[in-house]
Amino acid sequence: MRLKLILKLLDGNCLPCNYMYELSSALYKVLNEGNTDFTTWLHDKGYCKEKKSFKLFTFSNLYIPRFKIEGDRLGILTDTVQLIVSFYPIEAIEAFVMGVFRNRRMEIGDRKSRVAFEVMTVERLPEPEFTPKMIFKAISPVFVEEQFPDTSRTVHLTPGDPRFAELLHLNLLEKYRAFHQQEPDPQWPVTRLKVLSAPKAKTIALRAGTPQETKMKGYLFNFELQGEPELLRLGYYGGFGRLNSQGFGCTEIIRLIQSISSPKADV
Repeated sequence: MRLKLILKLLDGNCLPCNYMYELSSALYKVLNEGNTDFTTWLHDKGYCKEKKSFKLFTFSNLYIPRFKIEGDRLGILTDTVQLIVSFYPIEAIEAFVMGVFRNRRMEIGDRKSRVAFEVMTVERLPEPEFTPKMIFKAISPVFVEEQFPDTSRTVHLTPGDPRFAELLHLNLLEKYRAFHQQEPDPQWPVTRLKVLSAPKAKTIALRAGTPQETKMKGYLFNFELQGEPELLRLGYYGGFGRLNSQGFGCTEIIRLIQSISSPKADV
């Protein structure tokens, strides 16, 4: 299930440039106001398989037609902005999620600056056709990390690294296992990645300004995937790569972008 939200500015017009963690918190707050049990489960547990947990929830950068950057602040120069929110399809929560966003007030920001928004419209986007070969555009950074358990070392991979595609595929398989509680079909092909545009690095700070601050580097780029359509569907709705519920891995299908009335810019 994928929603397009149009947000109207009510108060303030300045956000931190690094706003994705704050946006994630605002979205959880909205969902919590609708159903505390659901949001607690989504935040604390999600779908689990062999000690691995996945939220299967992701969202885009804010689409802001006109903006101005001053230092670490992002000035919004329009009355409305657009946001894509996506859940891996669960029919049981569709009515709940649609209703909880309607006419909702959202506040995004940090101690220095905040913006209050009202959700003007909520549109459920139609499901696209999923085929074995598709072209995607990242509308929030795709984050893939290689972990070395023996040394606790991690490496944030670039899309050009051969391990990036391998770990992207393994992550999709793990999400499938967690959601469906069964093994993927062994006949499914390995998901293959072809980078189609120069990747643009974007670092997101989680819990910025606190002792727990962690910086994660993801990439915005266009890419082609070949693989099992059901896994591509999972990535489209639930997010590609890691940390999807923190604002990573939301994508759009390029051939459908124009039909969704894409604005001029996303930041």
